[in-house]
Amino acid sequence: MATYTKLNQHALEEIIRPYNLGSVRDFTEMKGGLANSSFIISTDSGRYVLSVCDEKNKEEIGLLTSLLQHLSDHQFTTSRLVKTADERFYVMYDNKPVYLKTYIEGTVETMLSPEMLVQVGSALAELHQIPPLEGLPTTFSYGLENFDQVHGQPGPFPEWLQTIRPQIERSCRSDLPTGLVHGDLFSDNMVFSHTNLGAVLDFEEACNYYLVFDLGMCITGCCFRNNQLLESHAAAMISGYQKRRKLTPAETEVLQEHIIYGAAATAFWRYRQFNMIYPGSEKRDAYQEMVACADQVNTINRETFKTLIR
Repeated sequence: MATYTKLNQHALEEIIRPYNLGSVRDFTEMKGGLANSSFIISTDSGRYVLSVCDEKNKEEIGLLTSLLQHLSDHQFTTSRLVKTADERFYVMYDNKPVYLKTYIEGTVETMLSPEMLVQVGSALAELHQIPPLEGLPTTFSYGLENFDQVHGQPGPFPEWLQTIRPQIERSCRSDLPTGLVHGDLFSDNMVFSHTNLGAVLDFEEACNYYLVFDLGMCITGCCFRNNQLLESHAAAMISGYQKRRKLTPAETEVLQEHIIYGAAATAFWRYRQFNMIYPGSEKRDAYQEMVACADQVNTINRETFKTLIR
């Protein structure tokens, strides 16, 4: 979560007034990604996460908050949206949408064990069985359709992306099931209590897209060490997934390519974010990690990879 918007206690008191939560006793900025400025706030009535949407407009945040309510209606374990006293999902502050969620106790774990990954796979399959909310995008926000944005940029990355693109396009087959996907289920978007998965968080990239892409992206975000796929970890996640939802033959055929797609899309996002939108960033080379991951998965024998799917 970003901290583009700086807030003091007076500003936070003003923002939460419509929620009737009492006074702000304490608050802490949250560090992480680059979509929101988020704060953990302690009030007279409990702890919450307040997010200022630095990169989303009212229409986009309206869809996101409706999705969070949709997930709650289907008993999916994620942050519960808090409404204002007059039943609004979000408020405006400094011309930016702001929304409030319940705070979920737990920790973010960067090194997930196979046992933890079974739970992650199961939760992802559970999500994939929830009907997609009407109005969700049918393309991924930094998927194939956006790759041309780096055309003409300096360095080897644009050429690498164009070289791998046809392989990814072939894997996006018309017979693949689509539905509600998270799109960014890396380990920092889930909370654990000890070794038990507590909640899946941050649905900013959710869309109505290929389900197997979501599994591939999740493997990309949770099953690599030193740019190498941990096959036992990937197998554990796939096993947990298939206990709730069986992959179709078409999905089994292209899962390896969708891990590559997930890594390539993440590399694209990092390159664009840290070299084009925020040039000169200290993270300007962060995309190289995902390039290495994609290339490594591409070296795995296709038949050998399929033995992980059980």
